[in-house]
Amino acid sequence: MYRLLILIIFCCTSATAQYQISGIVTDENTNTPLPFANVTTNNGTGTITNRDGEFTISENTPIKELSISYIGYQTSTIAIANQKKFYKITLKENVENLAAVTISATDSVALNIIKEAIANRKQNNPEKALNSFRFLSYSKLLVTANPDSISNTIDTVYQIKNGEKKLVYVDSTDYNLKKRLEKSHLYITEKVSEYKFNKTKGKRENILANRMAGFEEPIYQVLAIQMQSFSFYDDTYTIFGTSYTNPITHSALKEYTYKILDTVPGSRPAYLVYYKPKRTEDIAGLQGVMYIDTSSFAIQKSVAQLKGSIDVEAKQTFTYLPEQNIWFPKSKTLAIKNGETDQAVSLFGGRIKLEEDEHEFPRDSTVIRTDEKDDQAAVQMILKEQNFNIAINKPVTIKGHGLEIAFDDNAFNRDENYWNTYRIDSITPRGLETYRYIDSVGKAEDYKDKINFVLKLTNGYLPTKYIDLDLRYLLKYNAHEGFRLGMGATTNKNFSNVFKIHGYTVYGTRDKKMKFGIGSDVRLHKFTNTWLGLMYIDDLEEIGNHNFITDGRAFYVFQPRLFNIETFHRTKVTQISLSHNITSKMRLKVMLAQNQIDPTYAYTFFNDGQSFQNFTTTELTSAISWQPYSKFMLTPDGFSQIERGYPSFTLQVQQGLSDFLNGDFNYTKFNFRTHYQIQPLESGKSSITLNAGIALGDLPITEVFHVSPNSPNKASIMRRFSVAGIDNFETMYFNEFFSDRYATVMGRHDFLPFKITNKIKPQLALFSKAGWGNMSNREKHDFIEFKTLDKGYFESGLELNNILSGFGLSGAYRYGYYHLPHFDDNISFKFTYNFSLNF
Repeated sequence: MYRLLILIIFCCTSATAQYQISGIVTDENTNTPLPFANVTTNNGTGTITNRDGEFTISENTPIKELSISYIGYQTSTIAIANQKKFYKITLKENVENLAAVTISATDSVALNIIKEAIANRKQNNPEKALNSFRFLSYSKLLVTANPDSISNTIDTVYQIKNGEKKLVYVDSTDYNLKKRLEKSHLYITEKVSEYKFNKTKGKRENILANRMAGFEEPIYQVLAIQMQSFSFYDDTYTIFGTSYTNPITHSALKEYTYKILDTVPGSRPAYLVYYKPKRTEDIAGLQGVMYIDTSSFAIQKSVAQLKGSIDVEAKQTFTYLPEQNIWFPKSKTLAIKNGETDQAVSLFGGRIKLEEDEHEFPRDSTVIRTDEKDDQAAVQMILKEQNFNIAINKPVTIKGHGLEIAFDDNAFNRDENYWNTYRIDSITPRGLETYRYIDSVGKAEDYKDKINFVLKLTNGYLPTKYIDLDLRYLLKYNAHEGFRLGMGATTNKNFSNVFKIHGYTVYGTRDKKMKFGIGSDVRLHKFTNTWLGLMYIDDLEEIGNHNFITDGRAFYVFQPRLFNIETFHRTKVTQISLSHNITSKMRLKVMLAQNQIDPTYAYTFFNDGQSFQNFTTTELTSAISWQPYSKFMLTPDGFSQIERGYPSFTLQVQQGLSDFLNGDFNYTKFNFRTHYQIQPLESGKSSITLNAGIALGDLPITEVFHVSPNSPNKASIMRRFSVAGIDNFETMYFNEFFSDRYATVMGRHDFLPFKITNKIKPQLALFSKAGWGNMSNREKHDFIEFKTLDKGYFESGLELNNILSGFGLSGAYRYGYYHLPHFDDNISFKFTYNFSLNF
């Protein structure tokens, strides 16, 4: 288990008090655990038991008494002995008050409290009720276990063969683990942040200091993961990167059942309300308790749990600010450990289900182990975060807009004096030894280079010291060039953080021609991500292709449509571009380009009494990409997206300029795209994409629109068997339709995978697509035949993905006005491939 927890830290990315008591609370008669019972010390510190009735409570002063209360049971007070650290506490049912308890614990009363909490959610939400706030936060993450819970023996494994006991192997894992834990934790990382908020700019985290054991510079992707929501008032509550329906939002009333467990006394009394999912799913649902203020119906404290093959517990406490009459987030604790069921748990947006590790020999009656206990199950990951220096409704200045996370320039070079200024608890000798040990191992094992290699490889780069090789150009295939072999390269941050040189060269085995591109970019402003770029390209481009210049880099092992394209034109492009973040969520790019176009197919364009077989276009292009619900961060390496939100919008305008830089034509093109996607935890993923465009003026065939056809122009179904894409019309033939105005709608739903065997887990997807279009002045285009989409084009189909090793099958059917006379000409039958590096 501890290896999984360390892997989670690397792949995504507490000192204890002096006096600590643990125990379990059970029913006196049935001995069953009592979940969410109140446990309070004589000093007023309180906690509640988990779902298994267990609790741990800590203080900096001696604990003399514990008071345990549970609705329907008599309150019990026990004295604490000096040496005893664990208590088994039984509660007796309160028969006299059972009728009152039954009435007060009805679902209808609990539901009314929840409805009041929902109704008051806006005025209790710090980000809605307050004009501004700022605070400092210190967090520490540990992967650790109590050394006393680990066996100090070496496990010997025997197998009985032919009546004789024979030694199989000696397992010293638990012994070595105990020795390591006696000296240090298994992993540690710390962070100090300043949070700022105002209603104009939203919330910003500025990381002032970060120390990640084993790394001189942290893994930014880890720091970008939202481990736990800031407060308890958004529509969803996030735990380890997965969003769950918040139990105090309107939609939650359909998903959760509620019950009152107790009323907690104090200066601000609270209802203790338990919630759990109404339905039992294949994946663990959110359950827990909320302390709801009896006056304002604000959340005073919350505990959320996921119980499955992995157990996750997320606690959050709030502090009452009387001047503002609001409960403000004070602390958070997130813990993960081995679970006791086989139910899957969703972490980081994907399912995780631990399978029992099997050694070379199965655990059957012929195998004997001297130690059957799984000591590694005691390892857990604990993340604690404490907020302090809270300032409310004071002037707060936030530079820029829409940026979630930024880093102080010295965040990774803080000394111990700086850390000791902000640490809530002084670091223990075990913590210091953890840094020393993991740092030495990290240096010896080159953690930094290995992680950097993995992260870059997933984006299609093979890193070297100063240059990253671009794998996008390594190997591709299309019907015109044959195999397209080549390589690209770009300088990396070791060369320069503000200047880049990049280029590529490729060779087609069928057309026997070289193509290449070379360019450079310079960063003009770090905070606005402003870049000036120059580029020259001598390459091929598909007829009717229309890309958005704001689209980011995409790495594909292969591109499905590219396999079947036959019609290209040669283009020599000289371009200059300027890209700039208007806000973090809105990016503008402007580009001026001259294109010398030479079709490789027979084609003549007639315009103003002239005929053109090859021609030059000069284009001024401006595009804006807006992602209002996505999240971004600014690191020393530059801007990066940390969470993709929907919907997203892109608008592009292109102006063809005649008589400027030898441009032959004057035209204007508008292109628009929006994409929306929802991914409920237990319902798969649904998405819809709308594309539309209109072009006016003198437009050769290279400048009009196709709508992403993906069916080869072959006679039989099996000769058309190829690779299916996602945003393509699978039954539409290449060069069948062109338009100077068009609109397409594509919708699909990907169901959750279903298990056939441990290795075969296919995933069903349904899709439906429609397109409309038209073309003016068709007579200007000679030697090329095409139709328009004015009657509407429709297709629907299904995919069965990941049948085996990423391969699957796809089928689609064409219907409507453009249905073809021969039935099999309307059918597309293809394979799909989903590639994953499994990092």
